[in-house]
Amino acid sequence: MKKVLKKIVLSNQILTRISHYLLRLILKTRKDLIIGKKVIIGFSSTFGGQNYIGKNTTFTSSEIGFASYIAEFSYFMNAKIGKYSSIGPHVKCIFGNHPTHTFVSTHPSFFSTRKQVGFSFTEKQLFQEFALPKEENAPYTIEIGNDVWIGANVSILDGVSIGNGAIVAANSLVNKDIPPYSIYGGVPAKLIKPRFDHEKVAYLINLSWWDKPYEWIKAHSHLFVDIDMLMKNIKSNE
Repeated sequence: MKKVLKKIVLSNQILTRISHYLLRLILKTRKDLIIGKKVIIGFSSTFGGQNYIGKNTTFTSSEIGFASYIAEFSYFMNAKIGKYSSIGPHVKCIFGNHPTHTFVSTHPSFFSTRKQVGFSFTEKQLFQEFALPKEENAPYTIEIGNDVWIGANVSILDGVSIGNGAIVAANSLVNKDIPPYSIYGGVPAKLIKPRFDHEKVAYLINLSWWDKPYEWIKAHSHLFVDIDMLMKNIKSNE
């Protein structure tokens, strides 16, 4: 029944606008969310709490973890974002792919049955246009980990995963997975340098501080200014 109602609403532009407006009003009543002006939020999107979504941002069929935020004029769809992640303005998810090898033409009429231009030369799908979901029974095809920082004007291609603690420099194009605690940048994005050595990265991944209770993080927050100090005072299995 819910799926039928959703389909009816989405098929009508006026109903869609009214529904988005009402959903935004409901979300604004939550004290742990800050929703900017002209934000579009999908009906199936979920929030971990203490989130900020900047003005003119679209956030549909996506999940955002506790204390993560997205700045203005960004576009997220089918994305799962972890906790304590910081996403700058004009960050966009890009969907769809075209063949670049073997196929004579990159035009979808030769490999797709979707008939984007009203016709197709093929009766079966010959190329994987869109990434498959990363989780069963979930729509997420893009995954952004915990404590990730993404700079302004970054584009993220469909199917990409960005690991915990990673940093993506402004104006980058992310077209492949980024390992945890590494700094990437450029078009396409390439490794600039790791944030920490292997021992420290292993420690942080094992610690997974973002999954600790809020009070635990608050009590130990003074140690977060120095990785060596944190490692000295907190065992990764605590």
